[in-house]
Formats: sequence, C-alpha cells, structure tokens
Amino acid sequence: MAAPHTTPSLPNSQLLLKRTPPRMPATVVLLQMCHNFQEVRQIHAQFIVSGLLSRPPNAGRLLDSYVSMSQIYYALMVFDRMPSPDEFAYNAMIRGLMSYSPYDSLLLYNKLLLDGLTPDTYTYTFVLKACSRLEAIKEGKQLHCQVLKAGVAPDSHVHTSLINMYAKSGNLDSAEGVLAECSQENVLAINSMISGYMNQGHVEKARAMFEKMGVRDAATWSGMITGYTKNGMHAEALALFQKMTMFSGSVVSANESALVSSLSAAASLGALDQGRWIHEYICRVGPKIGVTLGTALVDMYAKCGSIDCSYDLFRKMQERDVVTWGVMMSGFAMHGEARKCFQLFDEMVAGVTRPNEVIFVAVLSACSHAGYVELGHRYFNQMVHDFGIRPSVEHYGCMVDLLGRASRLAEAEELIRSMPEEPTPIIWGALLSACRIHKDLRRGRWAFRNLMQLEPFHGDRYKLAGQMFSIAGEKEEADNITRFIKENELETTRGSSFIEIDGVVHEFVVGNTDHHRTKEIYRMWEGIN
Repeated sequence: MAAPHTTPSLPNSQLLLKRTPPRMPATVVLLQMCHNFQEVRQIHAQFIVSGLLSRPPNAGRLLDSYVSMSQIYYALMVFDRMPSPDEFAYNAMIRGLMSYSPYDSLLLYNKLLLDGLTPDTYTYTFVLKACSRLEAIKEGKQLHCQVLKAGVAPDSHVHTSLINMYAKSGNLDSAEGVLAECSQENVLAINSMISGYMNQGHVEKARAMFEKMGVRDAATWSGMITGYTKNGMHAEALALFQKMTMFSGSVVSANESALVSSLSAAASLGALDQGRWIHEYICRVGPKIGVTLGTALVDMYAKCGSIDCSYDLFRKMQERDVVTWGVMMSGFAMHGEARKCFQLFDEMVAGVTRPNEVIFVAVLSACSHAGYVELGHRYFNQMVHDFGIRPSVEHYGCMVDLLGRASRLAEAEELIRSMPEEPTPIIWGALLSACRIHKDLRRGRWAFRNLMQLEPFHGDRYKLAGQMFSIAGEKEEADNITRFIKENELETTRGSSFIEIDGVVHEFVVGNTDHHRTKEIYRMWEGIN
C-alpha cells in the first residue's frame, strides 16, 4: 500500500519558541526560514488569523520578507496598512522601491522625515542608491548635507554610496572629495571610485588607482574587467582576467560580473579558445551557472562561430529568461539559420515566456538575412497586434533593411514615410545601403540628404554614399565626396578581422601594416601567389 501523500508544512511555532533566544521572536525566525513566496504568504495568513500582524516587529519583518522575494505589491500592501511604520519598515520599503521605482523611494524618504523618524546608515545608503539610479545630483547633494549633519563617520557604506552617486552623475571631483575622507585601506570606497572612473571613460585613472591598491578583492578585479569591456577594450579585459586567475590563486575567485564581462570580451573578439578556457574555469572553480552566466556562455559560443555548442548549452539550461531566448535567436539569425530562429520563437511563445522588443529585432533580422519578406511582415504585424509592442527605430530599421535587400525600395520608402516619428540615422543608413546595392540614385540621394542633416560629419555615411555613386557610374559625385572626406579629415571605419592563434587574438585592419610579423605574412602571401 502506497504511503499517504503529505503536504510539507512550516515548522511548529511552539517548538521554535523553546529553541529561540529570548530576544528573537519565533515569528521572525519563521519568516527567516521561508524559501519562497508561497511560504511567506502562508506566514502572512497565519499572522492575520492569529492577530499577530499588529504586534511588533511582525509587520515590518513580513514586509522585509516580501521585499527579499521581489514582491513589491505585497510589501506595499503591508506597509500601507501599518498605522505607525518604524525605521526598519521604512528602510525595507525604500530598499524595495529602489530598483522598481527609485523616485518613489525618494518620496518615501521624505515621508519618513515628516513622520519625525531619524534616518540611519541603512536609510542613507538606500536613498543614495535611488539618487544614483535617477542621476538626481541635486537631491544627492542635499542628502550628503544631511549625512554630514548627522555626523556619520567615514569608511561606512554611506560614503561608498556617495561616491557611486557622484560618479554616476559625472561629478568626479565630488566623488574624489568623498574618497579623500576615507582611510586608504577602504577597499569598498576605492572600488566605487574605480567603477566611477570606468563609467565616465577615465580608464587610465582607474588603472592607476587599481595598481596602487595593496589589497584587492573580487569586486576590485570585477570593476576593472567590466570597465574595460564597457569601454570596448576587450583584449585588456581578457588579459586582466588571466592575470587575476594567475596572481590571486585561490585567495580571490572571479565573481559572476567578472565572468560575464570576460565572456562578453571573448565574444566581441571572436576568441573561441579564450572563451572555452573561461568556461572551463567556471566549471572548475566558478559559481553555479545560473541564468545570467548561462546566457553569457550561449552568447559567447554563438558569436565565436560555435553555434552547435551554443545551442547545446541553451538546451541544458534549467532556467531561461527572455534575454536567453533572444541571444539564442540572434545567434541563429547571425549564422543564417533563420528557420531554427523561427522554430525557437514558436517554442518560446507556446511556453511561459512572453516575447519583448529585443526578441522581435532578432526575428526580423533573421527574416532580413534570409530574404523572407512576407514572413517579416507577418512577424511585424504579430508584434504590434498580438503582443501590443510599439515598433521602435530598430524594428523599422530591420523592415527597411529587409525590403531593401529584396529590392523592394518603393515599399521601403512608403514605410519610412508612414513612420509616426521622424526617421533616425539607423533608418536612413539602411535605405542608403540598399540604394547602393540596387543603384537607386533617386532614393539614395534622398537618404543621403537626410543623413547629412542629422550627422553632418559622420565619415561612414559619406563613404557609403561615395560607393553608391561610384557603383552607379557617377564618378564626379563620387570624387567630390572622397575629396570632402579628406579635406574635412572625417574618420571612417576601416574593415578589420580577428584571428586567434594559440589563445592570442590578432587584429588586422585595412591599410595598417603595424603587425609585428607583417614581413613574414607578406612573404607567405607572395609565396602563395
């Protein structure tokens, strides 16, 4: 006979009362033992039935549990029914709103002051993070004054948040002033300053500060690696990641942020060997592969040309979000496997994941590269009518590119004229590129005139127009554009390629002979010919 099915229940509160220290209420311990949203709701129901919700500190702790589960609606419901919220409840609610609605965090902080409560260091930290997200420098400065009046000692998390707030707003002088108040051993504050320098493009200042540090933690290395990647210095990011793994040994392990940034750098360089090495490092000593890290691995393999490895990892992921689906679809589109991209889209829609704007950019790009005009129209209409997504510039750009590649330039022109907003350089660039291919000078001139108004000194636009005129046999106009580029010293993007040999990425740029083995390469080329 099968054993009767039993539903797991929460621990008995009477037993907990005997095991709990006198100063720790059993209700608080129960909430701390909850692992998911449903268990918290169960405790909430018990509080209501037993009348314990009105007793301190139950409501505040319940509110904090909802915030920890990212259930802001339920947290607000509890907070709004509290007759006199204390500092703990305010802090928990401000922290919860910080990510979802930072402006409301500032309003709630103002209400805390009006209620006559005194902010503590947690309050200041959360509100400063809200200011940082909003880049609200005026409110941040006011808060800084309140911190000084309150006599908050340096070397606290408050000062780290102040540095973040000033740096995010571009006020590096003030951020440096706050850092000067901290001790030289304050790694958290220095890390914040390094991230601030990187976010504002001051890479050399960040590196100089990094080199002077006597002690570096995982966040220090992560800040530098992530900063290099954000500033497009992918080779430097990978070099520093390798230095970290060799230099730190077992003392410091790369955190998820450093790993994701390193994988992004490898993807940008097409450095498959280095990407594989990072993957092996993750499997050996790194953190558990969750959604974010798994998505970065899928993206790296796809961009490095190993689409089969990318798809295999995608299938093995136990949990995926909309970004993961989008990365995989973009990978298939990039590799010319449009049908697989469409199959994946159908599978996602049939499941629980709702497509967003990025998903449709990937699908429309696949249609464009494969030449599926009618299918592209179908997906575009499905996006608008079935999912209520307002087309962005990227979506219109994909459609113009799709129609342009298919030599349906009249339809592309009609679509541009029907746009609810003014076309951007992305739209005109897509049309000009199509006109170059199909030698449509009338529409090409129309696109070029608009591009000159929007980006009068963008060298690549002039270069593209010059190519269009040259292909169409308009030599005089092509020469005029070439002369204009030279006389105005406009920068144009030169073609480049990367090749990875023995884990080292080599970049070759058109017209550049600076590679240290240029002579050997040319001798080999002459031998082949």
